Amino acid sequence: MILIAFIALLILCTYQDIRFRGIHWVIFPLILIGALVLRWDELNPVTLVWNAGFLLFLLLGLTLYLSLKEQRLVNITNGYFATGDILFLIAITPLFTFHWFVLFFTIGTLLTLVFHLVASMIKPQKTIPYAGYLAIVGVGYVTFSNQLHQLIILD
Repeated sequence: MILIAFIALLILCTYQDIRFRGIHWVIFPLILIGALVLRWDELNPVTLVWNAGFLLFLLLGLTLYLSLKEQRLVNITNGYFATGDILFLIAITPLFTFHWFVLFFTIGTLLTLVFHLVASMIKPQKTIPYAGYLAIVGVGYVTFSNQLHQLIILD
């Protein structure tokens, strides 16, 4: 039942991000709570720190890259990466071990690009609903995590 509610939250996240280009703030704590409940037995504080550190490293790296490119300090939440996208990534960190988080982030970002390219062929879009598309990948992960873990052994 918790899994179904969590999947419904991810689908709601996708709908809101695609339809309104924003996600209601209440969704993020609910996703975080759902992720914590789903993985409570396997939860490891060290893994959460590694996942958060990876995310921080990526966001700081993006900030540094864009700041060097534009020759001024850039706030990545102004036109590059939405706050909701960052909050979504934080909310889903409990779902994964470190290796799976890196894999999810990488494959999810590539699939997000593919989803956006396909969606843009149907209806041109200026921005990418990153959290919404990544939530679709998240639905696939939580639905097929056992099969994925058997197929790809990382831990």
